[in-house]
Amino acid sequence: MSDLTKEPNEEVIEIARKVSERKECAPNVSIEMGDNGATLTIGEASEPHERLKLMAALGTYDIEFLSPFLAQLGNATAVRGETQEASLQFVVSFIKSIAPENEVEALLAAQMATVHICAMNASQRYLYATSLDAKDSSERALTKLTRTYATQMETLKKYRAKAQQTVRVERVNVESGGQAIVGDVSHRRGG
Repeated sequence: MSDLTKEPNEEVIEIARKVSERKECAPNVSIEMGDNGATLTIGEASEPHERLKLMAALGTYDIEFLSPFLAQLGNATAVRGETQEASLQFVVSFIKSIAPENEVEALLAAQMATVHICAMNASQRYLYATSLDAKDSSERALTKLTRTYATQMETLKKYRAKAQQTVRVERVNVESGGQAIVGDVSHRRGG
């Protein structure tokens, strides 16, 4: 199945199948830095079908959304103006794992991924801080970032739940001489 399955037991084969499915679902993004900035390549050679697969995995069917979105992700993962391929691939993979259904969910997933990266950076600054001020500063940043991430998770959950919201009536009592309506009720203005 792949080089990950040297010991072909059922569990390993299933994991390798899932890895293969995820890879088949959408191509990765690679970066080549040049004199004029970064050049992004989708999949092996930015073929149209690879671009479309990536768009679908990122929750968009708008061709005008993809390029600026990827540029924003590249900028968000840059260090001193140089895009970091590993960080960009992490963000794209994270967004794919969220399986956004539309651009709003894709943007929120991108924010979640970049907030996570910032939180990990704040954690590293905390660990290597040598002064009390530096420790306090990085601790405050880490706390704010992790709270922001939790809020973003809750926002995504609420956003997705709104489409599934239903009202269910468990019990209705109709007294003698009363009337009940079963089904949808709508009111019209006017007569």
